Amino acid sequence: MTKLYQTVIWLASVAVLTCFIKMYVLMFLVMSVIIAMSSKLLGKNKSKNIIVTDILILVSAFFALKSSHSLILPLGYSVFAFSAISLVANQYRDYKDYTILEILCYLFFFPKIFAGPIDRVEDFVGQLREKKKPALNKLYHPIKMCIFACFYKYVIADRIYYLCNEEYYGLNEICSILCYGVAFFFDFYAYSIFAIAFGKLLGIDLPENFDSPYQSKTFRDFWKRWNITLGTWQRDYIYIPLGGNRVSKNQWGVNILLVFIVSAIWHDSTAPFIFWGVIHAILLIAERHFSIKGNRYYGVVVFMISILLWQLFDVNSIEDFSLRLLRCIEYQPFDTTIVIGSIVSLGVLWFADRESIKAAIFQHRNTGRYILKEVPITSIILVLDILFVNNPSINFFYMKF
Repeated sequence: MTKLYQTVIWLASVAVLTCFIKMYVLMFLVMSVIIAMSSKLLGKNKSKNIIVTDILILVSAFFALKSSHSLILPLGYSVFAFSAISLVANQYRDYKDYTILEILCYLFFFPKIFAGPIDRVEDFVGQLREKKKPALNKLYHPIKMCIFACFYKYVIADRIYYLCNEEYYGLNEICSILCYGVAFFFDFYAYSIFAIAFGKLLGIDLPENFDSPYQSKTFRDFWKRWNITLGTWQRDYIYIPLGGNRVSKNQWGVNILLVFIVSAIWHDSTAPFIFWGVIHAILLIAERHFSIKGNRYYGVVVFMISILLWQLFDVNSIEDFSLRLLRCIEYQPFDTTIVIGSIVSLGVLWFADRESIKAAIFQHRNTGRYILKEVPITSIILVLDILFVNNPSINFFYMKF
């Protein structure tokens, strides 16, 4: 039964991926076989050349597709590549005898392949090998998560994005920038909740990817809370191999800069993305240099700057970003829609960051006291979904990367 379960998982994942990327799935299949064979080979020959070869293949394909005028970088390639690198690196450090089918399931698992969360092979395969017993009571939790994800994506994020499409000036532009940052968070947060929910439906628990990032007191804290699984991947496979905290302060700064430049280029190799990575690296370096510990006032600064820097994901050049900043100091009469929209956005953000709301989404308890709190909240969210979700589409922002 376990092998049948694994086969169904892999075939379903390939089918879903094929719906989105068509013939590019053949490239994934070829590369996954290469990665699987390499990881098996590491059990007999712990050679760094194997890892280097795999990484070169993955990175070369990435840049070749990015720079091509006739080809595109297929949806899901980034997470596929991160998972593949994690697999061969972990096998080199501590080889475990995974079957080819288990490796293919790990690389192709469709709930995570489009934009994460990025899990580790040992955690994934451990769950894959467990005997699964289908039960109706296991459906409630993932369905509940989907209800909240629909609300965050289609009721909140998409509507806030709509407000940001206009060109504003003065306070209105500041409110628009604020709305964009909140919408960007809810869009990605909703996708992560969907991914975890679909993982649960298939018997796999994926890691959480956000922990109230806009409540961070420092930029260092922000990057421990935002896209957590990508951050831990960068820490384990780039930052620590470069020396981690064991190097001089100057070398540490260079390492941080390299990590963020790699992250920026992997998102997009254009100037705004690289500038985004460099600025965040400089902010982290400055915090360490000046021994900034952070408090609620500095937390507001972190919130505003991190919100502002997301604008670099929405412009075509640094010049466009500069012009957008200049618009903030030009006068324009108040636009009631965008001003009220920004206030509502902050209110929804406060709502989502409450521990009771996060517990209602991610925890599953059967106690009467907990159910009395959870059911009314979930019911209200469901009603709002029914009333306001119109023509939902799979246009999550982070799936572009």
